[in-house]
Amino acid sequence: MTDDSTPPSATPTVHAGGLDTTRAVLLAIAFVVVAVIALSSLTSSDGSKPNGPASAVTTTTVARAHQKNHPAVNRSEIQVQVANGTATAGVATSVTATLQEQGWSTLPPVNASSTAPSSTVYFAGGRRAAGLQMAKDLKLPASVVQPLTTSVPVPGANGDDLVVLVGPDLNGAG
Repeated sequence: MTDDSTPPSATPTVHAGGLDTTRAVLLAIAFVVVAVIALSSLTSSDGSKPNGPASAVTTTTVARAHQKNHPAVNRSEIQVQVANGTATAGVATSVTATLQEQGWSTLPPVNASSTAPSSTVYFAGGRRAAGLQMAKDLKLPASVVQPLTTSVPVPGANGDDLVVLVGPDLNGAG
């Protein structure tokens, strides 16, 4: 059998634009598939279909909810006590100067009643967000932020919002 013997029903029909029926059907199917995928991406997981302004409101609401979990810290309203927990003189003074440059309200630096194996940021009630910001400003991990208790080895720290106990990892900061 040669190519000339193809039955007439198998011969593609060519339309005025030069596109055969098979290609037209395939393009139509591809268009429908792409349209379904595009529309499904606009549908949220709960089945609702947000329009442009509604999705912007949703994004704003989520951003505001996130801000409530991590409120902005007004550094100038936070009383910070820095205590030297190292054997190196002047470390608390250096860290205090660094914090003042960053806008924190600092008290005069003091010496801790004992040495510290590492730096710790202690926060008084309701000041955890400030403590986390302080740790970030000092390039310390969030794990160093702890509640302020009476066992903190810093004399007179009970009335402070934050207490930074400087350990060897901040030795020379500033």
